[in-house]
Amino acid sequence: MTPRDRRLLTDLRDMEALAEGGGVSFRTEGDPPELYHLMLTAPGLALDQRRTLAVRQLHRCDVYLHLDYPRRPPVVTWLTPVFHPNLLGPERNGGVCIGSWSAAESLADLVVRLQDLVTYRSVNPIDALDLEAAAWVREHAVEAGADITTFAGAPIDEPVPAGGEAR
Repeated sequence: MTPRDRRLLTDLRDMEALAEGGGVSFRTEGDPPELYHLMLTAPGLALDQRRTLAVRQLHRCDVYLHLDYPRRPPVVTWLTPVFHPNLLGPERNGGVCIGSWSAAESLADLVVRLQDLVTYRSVNPIDALDLEAAAWVREHAVEAGADITTFAGAPIDEPVPAGGEAR
């Protein structure tokens, strides 16, 4: 068994343990798995047809563990609508900005980071992929860990209330 195969099998075991805790489910392709089709259950934001913020509970993304993994980060493609500075929805090729990467980081660690991103426990408007979402985060002073569900139903171009505080 190659070192890469051992790593992929370790990642599979770690992912199975993570899924037991709830909020994450997946199916894989490859033996050992190289492609993960993830479903994350957690509150995140997306725009509805009226460009109003809506809470979305189910998120899907694919994670491909290419031949240079883990020396280089996996390729993550977001597959469901999302409104976040560091994530792009499928209509914009599903880009994901995971920030820095270390080969010591496991796939399960990365999935926890993805959960943190979609729920706004992690947000970095400075290193943004979605400039509109980054501007909204700055305008509304949304910080990491904010209760994003309070913004549901708000148009994204809503002005910041007097005093500069987000509603």
